[in-house]
Amino acid sequence: MRIAARTSSGEGGALADFPMLRNQLDAWRTRLAETGWTPWLILGLAVFLRFFLLGIKPPHFDEGINGWFVDQMMKNGFYKYDPTNYHGPLHFYVLLLSQTLFGRNVWALRLPVVLVSISCVWLTFKFEPFVGRAVSRMAALAMAVSPGFVFYGRYSIHEVWLVLFSMLFILGLLGLWKAGTPDYLWCAGMGLAGMILTKETYIIHVGCAALAVPVLVASNRLHRLPDAPPAKQTWDYVDLAFVISVGAAAIIFFYSGTFFHWSGVKGLYQFYQAWFATGHEGHGHEKEAYNLIWKDHSWINYYWIALIARYEWPVLGGLTLCLFCQRFKNISLRYLAIYGVGTL
Repeated sequence: MRIAARTSSGEGGALADFPMLRNQLDAWRTRLAETGWTPWLILGLAVFLRFFLLGIKPPHFDEGINGWFVDQMMKNGFYKYDPTNYHGPLHFYVLLLSQTLFGRNVWALRLPVVLVSISCVWLTFKFEPFVGRAVSRMAALAMAVSPGFVFYGRYSIHEVWLVLFSMLFILGLLGLWKAGTPDYLWCAGMGLAGMILTKETYIIHVGCAALAVPVLVASNRLHRLPDAPPAKQTWDYVDLAFVISVGAAAIIFFYSGTFFHWSGVKGLYQFYQAWFATGHEGHGHEKEAYNLIWKDHSWINYYWIALIARYEWPVLGGLTLCLFCQRFKNISLRYLAIYGVGTL
């Protein structure tokens, strides 16, 4: 007696034999996407990956230098800003506070950046009104488990601060466009001030954010979006004055060495000369092309592209999708795609 071969479908597969199990899995998937616990699970994963065996790696050279600057602050009573150091003063003052509270150890040295890295994952969820729940949660999950971001999130260095403040700045810009409330004005203003206090390369992010606007306008003319018009702004000049005043006060306070080194304020523009010289001549920060993927000296082996292709597949997927930003129906996603490619 011949028994007919069992057929299967791409939609059902093995679960077609167990409809109750399939329905239960679908229900769990829907509930997980809709539940308020999903962000907490992602945050918990980010916390675990950043705190687990935090002190197991010996301090890196950059961490030692940053610790040395904190020692000098203990002797002098303030941070003497040097525009040729290419790093703002905020990180050093936070390290000083951390070591004062928790002692002179590796944990105290790395704890501030760990908390900032976790805050970046949390801040990603705040983009949900502009990019949607699924996109914001996928981005937060990718950031939580990213090998590169986990590494730098356990490493006492300035760059994670720049990520946090640039995210806050962009969140403010999107919020002003879509909602126009004073809260988003504060996000943009404090994000900009924080970037200035963190690292001189803030000018790259601000420039890319500005250049992305005319590109977005041209993109919208080619393929108009229904949500393109900006929202009515509900903040006034008093709100703007408060934001500017608070941001300027913070910048002056830290760059002036808490008012003990006023010449440090001049570094806000003096760093350009030193920075342009470094950008032209290199000074040891060049990134070579490595034979990591395919053929010697291929453009795909450019340092960052090669590392992304090897270890950061969510980033690679996101960058690939950016090439198709013209098909995005969401203006915020389209702007972020243009801005993201520009900063890379």
